[in-house]
Amino acid sequence: MNKINVQPTIEAQIRYYAVMEFVKGNKPIKTPKYEITQWAGDYPPMEQLKGKNGRISFYLMEKRSKKENAPEYYLQAKGSFNFTGLKDYFIDNKPSKYAYGYPLAVQTYSKERRINPFYEYRTDGFLFIFHFENNTSTPEKIELLVLKGAKTFIEWHNKALMQGGYNDILEDLRQQAKNNQVLL
Repeated sequence: MNKINVQPTIEAQIRYYAVMEFVKGNKPIKTPKYEITQWAGDYPPMEQLKGKNGRISFYLMEKRSKKENAPEYYLQAKGSFNFTGLKDYFIDNKPSKYAYGYPLAVQTYSKERRINPFYEYRTDGFLFIFHFENNTSTPEKIELLVLKGAKTFIEWHNKALMQGGYNDILEDLRQQAKNNQVLL
């Protein structure tokens, strides 16, 4: 009997695309900071992450949790908000070029019971592309793709991204994002 290899057809709508650039300062930085400098699409909860300067920034943090299944790194936004864990960011003790994650699925977070602006979007999935230059372990740039309702299959989408399945749409998004550009 012949076997047929059937791949699932899983489509996702891209809600939002952003480019985050490493913020270089005069002092040595132990926690890398990134600011969104280009974007395409609309993702309303991101508005809640804007700082006093009107920009959205993230810190690339090492995990604090002792849980074994907690990702080695995560992105933290304004107000110590854990944006997402970066699953598969570290492979074989080295940073990889790709990672995935998703929003917190709780209505409130922290002891202060702050409202989670991503709760309504808790089924979305995030894909990340990291750009390393000069053989450093700190990425110079991070690209973010937000996929509507893709949390369940986000690992599959990450594999598709790694295999070039998003190359054409990424080129289109990069061109669109140039129209929404903020210089550091």
